Amino acid sequence: MLFGVLAVRADWSLLEVVAISLLGFSGSGQFALLPLAESGAGFFTMLLVTASINSRYLPIAYTSAARLPSAAGKRACVAHMLGDEAYATEHERDSGACVWWIRVTIFTTWVLAGLLGALLGRVIPSAWLGADINLGYPASVVLMYLSASQLRARLWNKEQRRPAVLAAAALSAGLALLLIQLFGPVYFWIPSILLATVILGRAWP
Repeated sequence: MLFGVLAVRADWSLLEVVAISLLGFSGSGQFALLPLAESGAGFFTMLLVTASINSRYLPIAYTSAARLPSAAGKRACVAHMLGDEAYATEHERDSGACVWWIRVTIFTTWVLAGLLGALLGRVIPSAWLGADINLGYPASVVLMYLSASQLRARLWNKEQRRPAVLAAAALSAGLALLLIQLFGPVYFWIPSILLATVILGRAWP
């Protein structure tokens, strides 16, 4: 909904808001596109930045692939609807049908909420949404809470794995900081995600 409000205020049409929600189902990627589009960035730049941010889905998709339905068409649709919220909600024991309904529900709600936000953005007075108000902050807090809950449920309760997981997480964070210094805050994403996937995968086989 916040994305829809901000997109309309940046002169996006309702069709553009719905299209990016359907095709680029990624909160952080969508929010990253807004300032790039407003600054007149080229298509390749926007594609590279969005792909870099969304590269975090590589390990998520890898670890959740076994839960996907077996039918090819349905499998592709469910894979496209993978998101942070779905990954935080699903469990390893969930069936393909259960995963299907979880992701369809979240995906549909996501698109409709974006459209609702765009409609609200057209009627909310400009004075209510000053430049000093960070509308994305509440969404970030929710995602941080979901991530912490998922880590606690999947990793922290496994006492025998805690030292290895903590060491791997610390190493991944250290490498990410190093890569930020080497490649900058935009281009560090892809190598950082790939390294973290390998390191954490070895710590939690």
